[in-house]
Amino acid sequence: MQCVQALAPVTADVAPLAPLRSGDCGSPAPVLVKSIGGMDKVSFDPPLVLDCAMVVGLDRWLRESVQPAAREAFSSPVSKIIGSSYVCRNVYNLPNGHLSQHAFANAIDLPMLVLADGRKVDVTRGWGPTQRDLIAAAKAKKTAAGVTGSVGQQKTEKNIKGSVSDVVKISTAAAPSSATSADQNAASGVDPKAVAEGKFLRLVHDGGCKVFSTVMGPEANDVHRTHLHLDLQDRKTTVCE
Repeated sequence: MQCVQALAPVTADVAPLAPLRSGDCGSPAPVLVKSIGGMDKVSFDPPLVLDCAMVVGLDRWLRESVQPAAREAFSSPVSKIIGSSYVCRNVYNLPNGHLSQHAFANAIDLPMLVLADGRKVDVTRGWGPTQRDLIAAAKAKKTAAGVTGSVGQQKTEKNIKGSVSDVVKISTAAAPSSATSADQNAASGVDPKAVAEGKFLRLVHDGGCKVFSTVMGPEANDVHRTHLHLDLQDRKTTVCE
């Protein structure tokens, strides 16, 4: 009954499932989520097995963050999300770790979002370089160049900063809003598509932090380089990485 009441205001195609139980894993009232939304309906491939609180959270996230960000970056809403949900496993699949929130139908992993116009936004490629990538690249270039005196060192540091700046533009700059800005990006070697995807993914990631208790993406670690993880674990402070 609590599940039914929670989903009453939500426009979604869901089907109730029997309670899940496998050892310490499971959920008392899971639902199969095929889609969420009315006019801007987002389908899930495959359908997700989640508890009702996660469905409510996804509905809010899609309305408040994902669709506005998609329209801003691509002028097209999201129509499909590729993802995974319930699975009885430990965090990071470690044999001696504690159970993941996936084991309670309380989490989803999202590697790809598909726009209404058919374009696909893949987290692995679309996010662009992470901060640890930029730092590693700068250190590697500095080491390779070596220190050849104060003048040579200054030039090397300038080149490093320039290369890092270019990569930052690709991963975090705003999507071009006019032909002029697009031309400027092209002239500087910045891919407008990469700019738009990087901006979009960061907006939906940050928007998720306002809804879910845990949001992890490529900046968190290499395990999450390929997807966004969202869950509603009961915790004192929000994890937003």
